[in-house]
Amino acid sequence: MKGLSGKRWHVLSHSIKPPKELVDRYGELLAQLIVNRGYEDDHESLFDLKLRYLLPYQLLPNIEECIERISYAVKKGERIILFGDYDVDGITGTAILQEVLKEAGAKMVSVLPNRGTGYGLNGELVSVFSRYGDLLITVDNGTSAVSEIDSCGMDVIVIDHHNVPDSTPRKAILVNPKVREDVPKDMRELSSSAMCFYIGAVLVRELSLDMDVRTLLDLVALGTVGDVMPMNRTNRILVSKGLSVLRSVAKGMLNKPGVKALLQISRVGDRVSAKDIAYSLAPRINAPGRISDPKLSLNLLTERDPVKALQLAKKVEAINLKRRAITDMVYREAYRSALELGDRNFITVWDPKWHVGVLGIVAGRLSSLMGKPVAVFSEGKTHSVGSVRSVEGIDVYEGLSKLSHMFLKWGGHVQAAGITLQSELLESFSREVDELFSHVPKELPPLYIDMELPLSKLDGSVLTDIKRLEPYGEQNPAPVFLSEELTLTDLQIRYNRARIRIGDKLITCWERDLFPHLEVGRRMRIAYTVMDGEINLLDIEDRNGTR
Repeated sequence: MKGLSGKRWHVLSHSIKPPKELVDRYGELLAQLIVNRGYEDDHESLFDLKLRYLLPYQLLPNIEECIERISYAVKKGERIILFGDYDVDGITGTAILQEVLKEAGAKMVSVLPNRGTGYGLNGELVSVFSRYGDLLITVDNGTSAVSEIDSCGMDVIVIDHHNVPDSTPRKAILVNPKVREDVPKDMRELSSSAMCFYIGAVLVRELSLDMDVRTLLDLVALGTVGDVMPMNRTNRILVSKGLSVLRSVAKGMLNKPGVKALLQISRVGDRVSAKDIAYSLAPRINAPGRISDPKLSLNLLTERDPVKALQLAKKVEAINLKRRAITDMVYREAYRSALELGDRNFITVWDPKWHVGVLGIVAGRLSSLMGKPVAVFSEGKTHSVGSVRSVEGIDVYEGLSKLSHMFLKWGGHVQAAGITLQSELLESFSREVDELFSHVPKELPPLYIDMELPLSKLDGSVLTDIKRLEPYGEQNPAPVFLSEELTLTDLQIRYNRARIRIGDKLITCWERDLFPHLEVGRRMRIAYTVMDGEINLLDIEDRNGTR
């Protein structure tokens, strides 16, 4: 079975069968979704997402030493510098610690880099910080800043979740769950914002602060979903509670003017979902860090004056609109270049005109479209900055580590990385990385479909069952279903979205490559997903494809 997208369809229910006791307990649909996601034991815990089930903070490496050092700095009136990253995880993590330290009366200043100064610490920043501060706390960066930190004239705490290179800063208190193999998997998959929440929660207790740290969980949800962290049980607990905070803010039950203004400009209602974070909120928080000043987003998230919050939100929205235009332009040009390299195992494209701030978005779109790793570089006169994105099952970090001798700076995760190298090495990098990834499959990754579910069966009880496994996200994907044969009765296409009516069901399609195959009266079977009660068409069965 194959779709018109070119992807093979793999219906999981044809090969994976839930045990009878699971079906008896939860019903056929929910039981199938559970086993498809590899959940084997303690199924009831999937639905019991209480904060008391979070893993204990002591499992994070060096966290006790971190708490002790921050507490000492607060009590002694030392000058603290928070240095976050310019993306949503770094910004929200910084915001969490800033709110806690502000409540504690700490002498503290927050600093965020921009795309011009580049990711992480550099010698010039460290020199400036050393003249001002007594304690430097990095958020979502610092693990690979060995020479910068070890030559620093102040104490340093690194709070980070990026992969750990062969050498790490000896001088830093390194709070990174990936630094030790014995750290539980759930903790190794925490975002930096989630670690900042753990640290903030302990600081509130240690410093006897009159503060309900749970009101900061909205920032954890934004950082965790925005940074595409795996939706394991721990992250599902944090995100589900964070979504509850966001809904309370949207309804006016919790006073957080900055976050409320962000929800308003994003046109997100009071039923805020993980999808809203991924597609509306996180991109707006990221936008200033991509093409302007990320401090705008930090200020917005922590602003307590409603008038100032709305002004900041409007600035962020204007920047986001500009970011969209830049992204579309770079994507069109990068897409044309990538098509010429379609037979490569690993596609590398570059251009001096491409804005460095949107490279990650463009690389992600191209990688998803072409089903293989993609690197997109902004070429400079002496050095070039690039973003790498991959698809499920292909670890780019491990592969790129074999070429690290070519890089001036680099770091990342399994499916994403950032690289800086000399511009004269772009051609050789392109050749060598293509050879290195010769194992990459030549065809698009399959579309995994949970089970057959006729649209006519999509009623309230089915939607309730689907909601029980929320929040969905990385490694806990939204369910995908295969429909019965349908007749398209109405169609409206506007720019990047098609609205389809089939009987009494309204369906949205965001896959532009499928638009030419949509026509009134057409008979077809579709692969679809349901998110927040909205049906989304993912693919159309290719009647000429191999069954």
